Order: sequence, then structure tokens, then C-alpha cells
Amino acid sequence: MNDHLTKLPNVPSRRDVIPGMAHFSGTGPAGETCGTCEHLGYYRETKKGKWDERLKTYVTKSYKWKGCAMFRKLTGSDGPTLEDWHPSCKYFERRKTT
Repeated sequence: MNDHLTKLPNVPSRRDVIPGMAHFSGTGPAGETCGTCEHLGYYRETKKGKWDERLKTYVTKSYKWKGCAMFRKLTGSDGPTLEDWHPSCKYFERRKTT
């Protein structure tokens, strides 16, 4: 595509769009990546639970999803998984070390 024909200063390019990110890639702090962001990875539940006869209810399991928690908060849906090396977006928050 000819991005250079319509490129405006300080406006992200379509090449900066990574599906599943809460905002344009590279709009966060310089040198930071999704791998060090607090929002990368969250737990989600299986859509269909299994019947537990003892509890008399459906029981779902949770598992770790490597998507953006901020994307989920903003859109209400789970986006695709992200890689650690993607440049961070404007919602970047440094992951707290324990």
C-alpha cells in the first residue's frame, strides 16, 4: 500500500496496527514491549462448563490467555494473543515484580 501518499505527521500508520492491542503499537514509552507490560496475559474461563453431580451445577475452568487485558476492558471481548516483542502502546504499565 502507498502509505507515504497519505501519511500525516504524528498519525500512526496502518502498519502500526496489531490485532488485539488496545492502541497503536509503538505509542508507549520508547524501548518498552508488551512483554514487560502489566496488561499482557489474564485468566479467562472456558465457555462451556462441565456438570458436577456433587455440586449440582456447571463448573468452568480458568486458564491463562496471552492477550491484552486492556483490550478486553475497552472492547468487552477477548482479542488474539500477543507476542512479547511487540512495541508497547499508550496504555503501557510496567509489570510489578514480586
